[in-house]
Amino acid sequence: MHTSSLSSREQTAYGEVSERIMRQTIAALLFEGIIEVEKNPGTWRFTGITADGATVGYSCEAEEKFTFGRVQIAPNSIRREGEPCGSLPLLLEEIIENRLDGAHKASFIRELLETLAKDYQCRMHQPDRIPQQERHYEALESHMTDGHRYHPSYKSRIGFSLADNYAYGPEFNQALSLHWAAVNERLVDLALSRDYAGEEMDKRHLTEDDRRRFARILLEQGDREKKYVYVPVHPWQMEHVLPTVFVEQLAARDIVPLGPSDGSYRAQQSIRTLARRDRDDAPYLKLALSITNTSTSRILASHTTQNAPRISDWLHTLAQRDELLQKERFQLLREWKGISFRYEALPSVQYRAAYGTLGAIYRENVSMYLEEGEEAWPLNALFLTQKNGVPFLREAIDLHGIEVWSDALIRTVTLPIVHLLYAHGIALESHAQNIILVVKDRLPTRIIVKDLHDGVRYAPDKLLRPEWAPELIPEPETHRKFNRYSFLRTEAASEVRDYTLDAFFFICMTDICFALEPFGLGEQEFWRKCASTIVGYQTAYPEHKDRYEWFDLFAEDAQIEEMTKRRIYGDGELYFRRANNPLRAARDSLP
Repeated sequence: MHTSSLSSREQTAYGEVSERIMRQTIAALLFEGIIEVEKNPGTWRFTGITADGATVGYSCEAEEKFTFGRVQIAPNSIRREGEPCGSLPLLLEEIIENRLDGAHKASFIRELLETLAKDYQCRMHQPDRIPQQERHYEALESHMTDGHRYHPSYKSRIGFSLADNYAYGPEFNQALSLHWAAVNERLVDLALSRDYAGEEMDKRHLTEDDRRRFARILLEQGDREKKYVYVPVHPWQMEHVLPTVFVEQLAARDIVPLGPSDGSYRAQQSIRTLARRDRDDAPYLKLALSITNTSTSRILASHTTQNAPRISDWLHTLAQRDELLQKERFQLLREWKGISFRYEALPSVQYRAAYGTLGAIYRENVSMYLEEGEEAWPLNALFLTQKNGVPFLREAIDLHGIEVWSDALIRTVTLPIVHLLYAHGIALESHAQNIILVVKDRLPTRIIVKDLHDGVRYAPDKLLRPEWAPELIPEPETHRKFNRYSFLRTEAASEVRDYTLDAFFFICMTDICFALEPFGLGEQEFWRKCASTIVGYQTAYPEHKDRYEWFDLFAEDAQIEEMTKRRIYGDGELYFRRANNPLRAARDSLP
């Protein structure tokens, strides 16, 4: 893109997005040790290789943070041969393409360039500020425009054109139609929660008119010898995937497209989860979507749809019978229903193309758990800066002050996550997108967690109540081959601990820590508050002493997944690095 042809507003937006991707890319490469760096106080130097093989010097203003040694690069400080570096493609060519030998570097570069295009499009559409009437959970999901603060390809959406991105990206808040397919019941796997309300719940998405219309279509286009199950389908998936991947099943009338139902839907920030706009008692629908975003394929594996109600029932039972979680009013959005095409019935060639492309998970609506005067925020709203430069948190912190507000936040968010780990031996993939913060008068009071079907990790012999654990459907060998990081059960307590340290502390709490720094809460004080919460818990529950050693959150270092290495070098081996644990140093500094 030639920025000289852009308007001033366009140039500003393009420059901001390009500079952010450069910063996040270089920070990740440096943190994960992918490129060598010479660290001078304030200025770090590294090199690239030009198209003709010459060495070229780069520098940036950077620091290694107290927080896990995360690398933070000052905005607009990246320089090439002493001059401001304004070209993301040139930087990627010289730092990654010409210099690294990773087998997947070309696809990683593509993800970064797609992120540039998609986020630039978003920035051009983004309002200066979130309107007051849209500061409720469903609308806020559409305003979470920042994406992943660590991962460089935070908005790649490989598979979406820019027209698709505008039509289906949550930031554009389009009214979406939900499509449906009738599938031969012999080719469907179905799992239901023990509390599934059946027909009543289905009516929240399908009206009587919908059902009559679908019945007419099946009468005309279906096979009267077959019984069918209705499966919700994302409109993009219906247009781009089903007609080709399932052409044989469509021809045999094992799958019959039914068209859209009557309701209007909103895309949540995960893109593939849709919320019905006109019924706040309707479950959210997490749908299969054959795109790649944040370097992860957004298909919906069959075993995850079938395990979803089992895991939800297990954790719901646990939460209902746990004194501390009840006192903290901890909730989870249960996943009531999982439905999937039965891919193992397909020939191997079709299996590979079809796997994970037709299925859905029905998840409880957050409105079911909100009381009078309460508001729900996506937790990543805490580190959102609006287009006008004002942090989303500004009004809340101005109202309560940084000390009171941060104390309430850290205790509210940390205590249930730590209790699940220590008391029950369960780690959640508790990054900020999976946590809903409930506030009253803009002060944090409790959390609700979601997206649990593949976001749990535990060692069976370390569970407090192993007899409550569900019998899970194991992931197929083919799934393990392309996603070696996706597993629920492990034999090692340390892997359960590291799941919490990585997802919750390294990603979620670190982002919050950095977001609170401009309000006057320093890094070390933030982590002292976290450590104090954990120590207070351990003091109050001495009966778990052995478990504090099994799941030691104060270990000297933490095992952190190297996500950028995975993108460049592939999943041939597992990539983790040891990072200094700020909780350890913070605990040791407590009075």
